[in-house]
Amino acid sequence: MLVSVDWLKEHLSDPKIVILDSRPKTMFLYGHLPNAQSLSIEQVIRFDEFGSNLVIEQEKITKLFSSLGIDESKTVLLIGDAMDPSVARILWTFLYFGHEKTCLLNVNASDLQKHGFELTRQTATQKPTKFSPKINNKIRIESNFLKNHLNDFEILDARSPQEFMDGHLPNSKLIPFIEGISYDGNLFRDKGFLDELFLQNNVSKDKEIVCYCMHGHRASNLFLQLKIAGFDNIKLYDGSFVEWNGKKLPLE
Repeated sequence: MLVSVDWLKEHLSDPKIVILDSRPKTMFLYGHLPNAQSLSIEQVIRFDEFGSNLVIEQEKITKLFSSLGIDESKTVLLIGDAMDPSVARILWTFLYFGHEKTCLLNVNASDLQKHGFELTRQTATQKPTKFSPKINNKIRIESNFLKNHLNDFEILDARSPQEFMDGHLPNSKLIPFIEGISYDGNLFRDKGFLDELFLQNNVSKDKEIVCYCMHGHRASNLFLQLKIAGFDNIKLYDGSFVEWNGKKLPLE
């Protein structure tokens, strides 16, 4: 799922690779990889009456991904920055819609010039294709199911300690997403560190895990950290705290 700078250098001009820059549009326009296209977080979420950032409708994602030149023959490479969890939410969206050939550059997009890449302000486009979604319901959970099965899951809260103390889902465990991100130019800490992090927090691979935060973005980052550490049974609650609290469901 994670690829290196060397991998990117080898595949930069590969026509089977679709490079998507997840940073805000203004940052993208200021300078990006020559073959990259912009895909920001607002394009893959929809808002409900509570302000929750839910996954976008299938018809809209089909149209969007097709316009970016993505089909089952293409590998999607996402780039972003460690402190911005939106790239993780976008990656989760690709997995949710069944595009397994999706990977993430494990280097900050803002550091690409340091690694010898030339940036451009010109906008690249791909020839439109036909994206065929295959929804993977195994990696998403909705509040109507979760509220009746709280004891069946290991529930992890990716928010800050202050947010957690102000109220959290019953039986949830605090693991702030920032504990697993890197500060040395990469996006994530290495597998050994993440293994120890989840071991210290008594997170079991024998139980299904649900990740949530405020809007589902930081939880997506924690979702990827768990994947890197070898966990398989992980679900994102994309409605997260905003929806849960909006529906006046129980809190601790």
